[in-house]
Amino acid sequence: MNKVSLNSKVSLLEIILSVIIFAAAGIIMVNCFGIARFTQIRANDKAAAGAIIQSDFEIIKSLKTPDEVHEFLYDSYDEKTSDKPHTYVKYFDENWVQGKGREYIVTISVDQENYNSGDLVSINISAEKTKPYPFIRKGGEVYSVESKKFFPFNGGAYE
Repeated sequence: MNKVSLNSKVSLLEIILSVIIFAAAGIIMVNCFGIARFTQIRANDKAAAGAIIQSDFEIIKSLKTPDEVHEFLYDSYDEKTSDKPHTYVKYFDENWVQGKGREYIVTISVDQENYNSGDLVSINISAEKTKPYPFIRKGGEVYSVESKKFFPFNGGAYE
C-alpha cells in the first residue's frame, strides 16, 4: 500500500510540474506572437512614413526659391506651429489617412541661412507615433530625414 501511495504522489508532482512548464511555454509563445505582430506593424509604419516623407521631400527639392518652399508647406500641411518658426505639422490616423486622426504626426522644420550668393535651406522632416506600440513599448520617431538645399541668387548651376 505504501508503494501505491508513493507512486501517486510522484506522478501528481510530475503532472503539476508538466502543467507549469507548458503554461510558461504557452505564455512565452503568445508573447512572441504579440511582439512579432507589432514589429510587423512598426515596419509597415516605417514604409508608409518613408513614402510620405520622401514624396514631400522630392517636391521641396524641385522648387526654385525658398518662398516657394514655404508656400508649398503652408498649403499642404495642416498647421504651422507657433512655438518654433517655420515648423509645419500634418496629422494622420492609424491607416495613414491625413487629417482624420492624430495617431501619427509628420513635422517639418525649415531653417534658412542667407549668404552673399544665395540662401541655404536646412530641411528636417520626421514622422512620430503618438502612442507606444504594445509589447514593444516604443513610440516616438518612426522615420526621419534631414537635408539642405542651396537656392542661388542671379542664376547659377542649379537653374
